[in-house]
Amino acid sequence: MASRHLRQEPRDRQFVRVFAVVTAAVAFAAVVSAAVVFFLGSPTPHGQGTPGAAPASQPVSQQGTLVAVTPDSLTARSSDGFARTYLIDAQTTALTDAGSRIGSAASAFVVNDEVSILAVIRDGQAVATTVADRSVSNLDGPPMDDVAAHSATP
Repeated sequence: MASRHLRQEPRDRQFVRVFAVVTAAVAFAAVVSAAVVFFLGSPTPHGQGTPGAAPASQPVSQQGTLVAVTPDSLTARSSDGFARTYLIDAQTTALTDAGSRIGSAASAFVVNDEVSILAVIRDGQAVATTVADRSVSNLDGPPMDDVAAHSATP
């Protein structure tokens, strides 16, 4: 019986050595993986998108009455009482009975004008892309073939 017991002792030591080597290898792999993620990981926080990618803009629209007009913004109130302020910039198009003009929305409209506004939400702020007089947006203007006929005559 004693010889049998001595034979198992080297196997136990072998098991302990294998277990220790496997445990050390797993720990080493975990440390290396953590270092790789730390040094080569993304510089942006989780859930913030890819670096340099512009956030998607969300389109919005509103029909209502202008309650405020400044050189860089318009505020419109809908018939249901909803009001929103829109930034206007050099790219904002104004559509009126006189035609369309880019970059002059603030000078084309005054308080109490009835308008339709198309905009996008960028960084939480509404930016108007088009502001149209209600008579133009409701298709109350002259027909296009009439406009073409008048512009063709000298």
